[in-house]
Amino acid sequence: MIKIAFGMIVFEGDYVLRECLQQVYPYASQILIAEGPVKYWQDRGRHTSLDRTNEILKNFPDPEGKLKVVHGQYEEKDQQSNAYMDLIEPDTDYLWMIDSDEVYKSEDIEKTIEFLKEHRPTSVGVRSCSFFGGFDHFLTGFEQNVDNFLRIFKYEEGCDWLTHRPPTMKYLSDMFLNHVDSEEFYRLTGVMMYHYSYVFDAQVRNKVEYYKAKVSRYKCIDNYYEEVFIPWVKGSHIHRLLIENKYNGVHEWKPEYRGPCRTERFIGTHPESIEKAFGV
Repeated sequence: MIKIAFGMIVFEGDYVLRECLQQVYPYASQILIAEGPVKYWQDRGRHTSLDRTNEILKNFPDPEGKLKVVHGQYEEKDQQSNAYMDLIEPDTDYLWMIDSDEVYKSEDIEKTIEFLKEHRPTSVGVRSCSFFGGFDHFLTGFEQNVDNFLRIFKYEEGCDWLTHRPPTMKYLSDMFLNHVDSEEFYRLTGVMMYHYSYVFDAQVRNKVEYYKAKVSRYKCIDNYYEEVFIPWVKGSHIHRLLIENKYNGVHEWKPEYRGPCRTERFIGTHPESIEKAFGV
């Protein structure tokens, strides 16, 4: 067996948080969560999650004592990511980073565990199926670039996060780095991440506000939420096509920075907890 700790940072991320935890719980040796705002939100009077995030974390069934939550206020997400690192058990083999809107099928977690046992990589990128405007469309192009989402890292006692964007682990020893990129991992296993990142109105509004202010200020479409997201969600098929033609897709980055990022109809099945909770 290998021991996998799942690590998460979250602030007001209740949208599919419970469903995310339900999927990974049976496979985790630990689930470590740093909850709280970065400075951008603190400066706007936010000091802890005011949605259902804390309620979900407090009441989540944890018969095996796997779930450990650190509450705090952080300068940025690099610091927040390291807030739970001291809680990792020293004999952990892998740290699997998850966001609160990322959900995996049980069979895909099992395939991943077998892959890690056989190949022993030091890091793995995961292909994302990023949903947009609901549960029946996903983003293509830019959103599916190789290694957009680095998620699984070999754990070594004393290591910590060098950066959150992109996720980069800093090791104490000079271990041989054996990275498996997201396309190779998908080719070998068929595993992907079901990413509910552009599904809920408040989620998208807050995401775009933060990213435009702190991450990609000049790369984001002005008034994206009002002029792209909401009109697409509420629009007819023809209206949606007009929006996607105008912006070469629907991602918040301007087309000249990201290339095409259009939607396609999703015809697969969702992870078990998502199907149960949302009836999709």
